[in-house]
Amino acid sequence: MPTTGVGHLSTQNPGHLSLIYGSEYQSYNKIWHNHDYNVPCAVCYVPDKSTKLQLPGRITCPDSWTQEYRGYIMAEYKNHQRNAVFECVDEAPEKIPHTKRNTDGALLYFVTPVCNRGIPCGPYHPNIAITCSVCTR
Repeated sequence: MPTTGVGHLSTQNPGHLSLIYGSEYQSYNKIWHNHDYNVPCAVCYVPDKSTKLQLPGRITCPDSWTQEYRGYIMAEYKNHQRNAVFECVDEAPEKIPHTKRNTDGALLYFVTPVCNRGIPCGPYHPNIAITCSVCTR
């Protein structure tokens, strides 16, 4: 969320509403050493490309596509009530310095598959974090 240039279109309380929180890594230092750090915003902007594709389960891109980065699929905890958005987070993620505090805002956890529930068991292991690749063309 920006800290400067913030504007409002209305000063009326909407009544029924949703809430937004800053995101925090919940990695438990298993793959990364950034547990409880806040997550900075990132935008994948490639001015000369018109299509961006997030491929879960892949660490490479199809032929004729350019890999922008690869990493891990992350989302809110499995038992939290939410509309889950699965994000591809870089394999070497940045963190906001000096923010290591357990504030439990919007939490990002590694995602593992549940096979035979629409996902084949073959290439995926239920205890291994799912990788991803972000590709452009």
